[in-house]
Amino acid sequence: MNMKKIIYVICTVLVLGASACTEDVDYTPGLPVAEDCIYASFTTDGEETFVSATDERKVTVTVTRENTANEVVVPLKTLPQTDDCFQVPASVTFAAGAATATFDITFSEVEAEEVYTYSVALDESAVDSYSQDYITSITGTVLPEANWDTSLGQGVYSSGNFGPTYCEVQKANGQNWYRVVTPYDSYSVVVKVNEDNTVRLREQPLAWANVGLPDPELIYISLNSSYTGQDVSGGAGILANMYNPTTGVITMAVDYNCSAGALGTTIDQIQIPQ
Repeated sequence: MNMKKIIYVICTVLVLGASACTEDVDYTPGLPVAEDCIYASFTTDGEETFVSATDERKVTVTVTRENTANEVVVPLKTLPQTDDCFQVPASVTFAAGAATATFDITFSEVEAEEVYTYSVALDESAVDSYSQDYITSITGTVLPEANWDTSLGQGVYSSGNFGPTYCEVQKANGQNWYRVVTPYDSYSVVVKVNEDNTVRLREQPLAWANVGLPDPELIYISLNSSYTGQDVSGGAGILANMYNPTTGVITMAVDYNCSAGALGTTIDQIQIPQ
């Protein structure tokens, strides 16, 4: 390529680049923060709430503000992540001069020992959306607890990863549900037995353990439902994810995981005291 062609190519690239940089781009600036903004904020970005069987079914949420001059009603937005069981009020009211206000999120028609999610945002008119100093939305969970009023005595939890251990087993009032009390750490394990003796196990923490990382990890367990009805004993006739009422043994295919990822599947068993 001769010099004239090189110069021509370079000039063409520069012209195209310049034209590309000067193309009009539609830009809509954000709305400025209103002069009368109260700078409202939640006090947390969401919490895990355990509600006992005897407590009122509600979560109380606190909101703060910086501009406290007048009484202000702040609209609330229920976000799509919210489960249908929750009733979120339309607004929260600050009394004149008050820096804080609270509102209740109530819930109903829920099954105990399951996790439900709510997510709520403050109206844009009351917040500074450009600052990270304010919490303008929250996402929290609620776990309504069953009434564990019956202790069955000492049972055994046999983990494929941690081995067997003796522990108290409780039964829920009016349900064929069992709670294994703190088998390996400060966390209890809840297992539900259905009418057909299949079992349910929601994801829940089991214990802290070393998994090859610098710090211990909180280990979670959940049911591997793909094992339902399968023979996992090499022909001995033991079915996974089932309760045997004759022996009092619950056998589960359990997935272990932590924040670093999956840790594999094991066959865990619970011996219910007879």
